[in-house]
Amino acid sequence: MRENIVYIVNPISGKLSKKKKIRVIENIDPSTKPEIIFSHSAEDAGKKAQEFMSRKYFIVACGGDGFINIIAQKAIDCSRNMAILPFGRGNDFARSLGIGTLEKAIDAIRRRNFKSVRYLNVVFSDNSRISLTNAGVGLLSEASFRASQIPVLKGQLLYASAALISFINLKSHKYVVTTESQKMEMNNLILAGAASEYTGGGMYIAPDAKKFRDKLNLLFAKKLSRLQAVKLLIKVFSGRHIFHHAVTNTHVQSVKIESLTSDKWSSIVSGDGEYLGELPVTIHLGKKTLKIAH
Repeated sequence: MRENIVYIVNPISGKLSKKKKIRVIENIDPSTKPEIIFSHSAEDAGKKAQEFMSRKYFIVACGGDGFINIIAQKAIDCSRNMAILPFGRGNDFARSLGIGTLEKAIDAIRRRNFKSVRYLNVVFSDNSRISLTNAGVGLLSEASFRASQIPVLKGQLLYASAALISFINLKSHKYVVTTESQKMEMNNLILAGAASEYTGGGMYIAPDAKKFRDKLNLLFAKKLSRLQAVKLLIKVFSGRHIFHHAVTNTHVQSVKIESLTSDKWSSIVSGDGEYLGELPVTIHLGKKTLKIAH
């Protein structure tokens, strides 16, 4: 006998109305009336997920990457399996699992074959978060913030537009980057650790993210002119940016990032399209199991 199932939904994610989201969910199993809960806030979503997981419910997180992140954190804490419906504007986590369309995600919910997935632990001085895709600083964080302020666009167009806006005040920042093998001071435009391949609504930022099972993919780009930065951005859509002379693409067990720049954008850490915290930060792969219907 299958577990009871509950759909926890972000009512404002993506382009679908609440009515259309309900219709999608009701069609997953027309023989039953699904239990659907619309969250009021990120905190509310986390509380409801923990409550239902403690009662052994099977949770489907219905929203974008940031919303799925909240439910996934509770699934890790409660050692529960979960599923996702990609209702967001970016849906990079679902894309990395091969279930980036609603059709594929629905099929995964019906079949309930579970797969352990990689994620990042993002550790700050006073708390820690997870990121299902990547976590980074510099232009990546600035573009992520600006994307959240653009209500109309979605997917690659949204994040490319946000990045281009960020280029108006293009800056590199000085960081101290420490891995298990070296400590470096560097001026970087972008600095990111990745557990999976995609960011920014389908930008192929980390093609080699899963090359090593026990290592995260560390990528950083040196200071570039605006024209060079735009050309580099174009290459990100195909993954060819990793061959650019200004880009370093490597794999590490963990990375600690500290800022030597006072500019506000230098210290903001983003992941899954959301603000995560401020530098300094240590990033490594999560050790606890997270299983997603796949």
